[in-house]
This record gives sequence, C-alpha cells and structure tokens, in this order.
Amino acid sequence: MTATRGTRFRRLLLPAIIAATAGCGRSNAPTVAASGAPGQQVAGKPYKIALVLSGSATDHGWNQDAVKAIHDVQSALKLPASSISIKEDAVSPSQQQDNLRAYAGQGYNLIIGHGEEYQAPALHMAPQFPNTLFVISSGDKIAANVTPIVFKLEDGAYLLGMLAAGMSHTGKIAEVGAQEIAPVRSVFSAFALGAKAVNPNITILHPVYTNDWEDIGKAAQATQPLIQQGADVIIQDLDSASQGVFNAVQQSSTAAHPVYALGTNNDQNSAAPGVVLASAPINCSPVFVSIAKQAEAGTFKPSNTPYGLPQGVIGFIENPALASRIPAPLQAKITAAQQAIQSGKLVVPMKTQ
Repeated sequence: MTATRGTRFRRLLLPAIIAATAGCGRSNAPTVAASGAPGQQVAGKPYKIALVLSGSATDHGWNQDAVKAIHDVQSALKLPASSISIKEDAVSPSQQQDNLRAYAGQGYNLIIGHGEEYQAPALHMAPQFPNTLFVISSGDKIAANVTPIVFKLEDGAYLLGMLAAGMSHTGKIAEVGAQEIAPVRSVFSAFALGAKAVNPNITILHPVYTNDWEDIGKAAQATQPLIQQGADVIIQDLDSASQGVFNAVQQSSTAAHPVYALGTNNDQNSAAPGVVLASAPINCSPVFVSIAKQAEAGTFKPSNTPYGLPQGVIGFIENPALASRIPAPLQAKITAAQQAIQSGKLVVPMKTQ
C-alpha cells in the first residue's frame, strides 16, 4: 500500500479521461467559496465522510480494511451512521470521477478515494470544492485540499521476501500482481531485496500481472505456470483475486514438495491456513482516524509522509498454523530485520517509477 500498495495501489487512471470529461459541463461547475480549512466542521451542519472504493468492500484485502477503518473513524468522531457513506465497485475511471464529484457536490467534508486511481480526478476537481478535503490512499501529490496517504507496504514486503527465500527448497520464488503500476512494482522490489538479504543466489521469476484485481480464475491461471517453473513461495498483490493464488498453491502443495503463498494488504493467513506462511497487512485505521480528527478541527495540513512499520500502519504476521516450519535461524534473521525497520536503522527503499 508510497511507495505503497497501497498504491493499492492502484488501478491506472488515464489522464486522457480527465481531459475528455473537462468539457462535459460538470467540471465547469462554479467554484464554492472556502469557509474555513478543507474538511473542517461547519457549525450547525452534520459532519459527513465518504469512502470511495474501486472494488468490493468484502475483498478480504485492500478495500475491506478501508471499510473497517471508516467505521473506526465513525466511532472515534462519535458520528451517526448517516454521516458515513461508502461507495464500492467503481470499476471505470468515469465512475470513480463521478463518485468523487457527487459526494463533493453534496457537501461532504472529507472524501477518501481509496487508491491511486483517484488522485488525478481529485486534483482536477478540488479547486471547485475548496471546503472538501480529498484524501487519496497510495497517492503522492499534494494540493491545498488534496492529501495522499503513503502506505509503505514495502516494510512488510521486505520481511516477506526474507521469509520466502529462507523457506524455498527450489531456490525459486515468484510474484503475481494485478497491474504493473508503480506501487505494485515497489512492493515487489522490496520483496526481492528482502529475499536477496537471506539468499543472494535466490531466483525471482519475472513478475506476472493479471490486469484484474477481482478475477480469482485469472489469478489462479497466472500462478500455475510459476509453480510449474519451480517457484515454491509466491507473493501476490491483488484484491479479491488473491484467493486464486491461494487456490493454485493449495492444489499444488504436497507434504514432499510444499508450496507456499504470502498475504498482503490484510491478514490473509486464514484464507488458506495450510499454505499462507505470513501476511503483511495494512492497518488504515490509525491514519484515517488521525486525518479525520485533524480535518474536523481544521488543523490538518496535507503531507506525503510515509506510514510504515514504525508507525504501526504496516504489519508482519506469521501464520501460527505454520510457524513451527520456520527454522530458528531464519526466524532470528527476520525478527532482527523487523526490529531494525521499526527503529529506523533499516530503511526499505521505495521505488517511485
């Protein structure tokens, strides 16, 4: 999830879509005069927050954690249920843009576009809605009323890479992603660095991209050839489609020749407890709550500061069902690296291109 997944990463939004819609009339709406800091509570009016998702709210990954986080925001700010709105499954760029504009037009104080794909439309329309704060998960650009959340999933991916290299019996590991965008490439780069830290001679097969965050069948089909090539530990950066990777690994793993998978964006250890070695989850709640509280009070300032393992936003959770299989020396190396990342002694790099 910045170097993120966040930058969940995530779907690629073509700038041409924004240019094409600029002349449709909606983008020429009159600008609303600012009446305080973006996202600030207005006396006598209910405080309203919207979450816009490009996928399913129950994907057991990127989107589902955001839904949990938005309910944590509701609780922290003591808001009624009517003040929170969630829109899911905005697949196309036009739907994503329309959802942002609809909420802004309704006077929502805070709108979270959960994915890098919301950055371009938010930057385009933000000047027309100066009282609204647009928050873009996995974005990287700042404006007067637009702020990114940089989820440094690389911290967790690095540790997953160490685990993968140490647990591989074939000396080959692999990566399956939905789209070849900067956040996903950055996560896979960190995974490779962690793997090389444990075994400099490890072979990391060329990443495979399915171009689909939701299709389980496509993910399974993409995973099977990697296993046939000898990969026995596979990381994935997908949403609902992650189950396809887990299914393919389960079908191929045997006692004599175990094959393992790795979870990202959420704790996915229980999705396939016999083969998912560990997960690197993103915990959106502390970031969402912090931004919402500051925005409501009128004190929030846009920032692109990364949130990673040291901030408790990125995690590393080993599957207790498989923990006994991890050799003690490997476990010690991973624990030491985790502590080094948390203390700032080890800084996992993020790729921005």
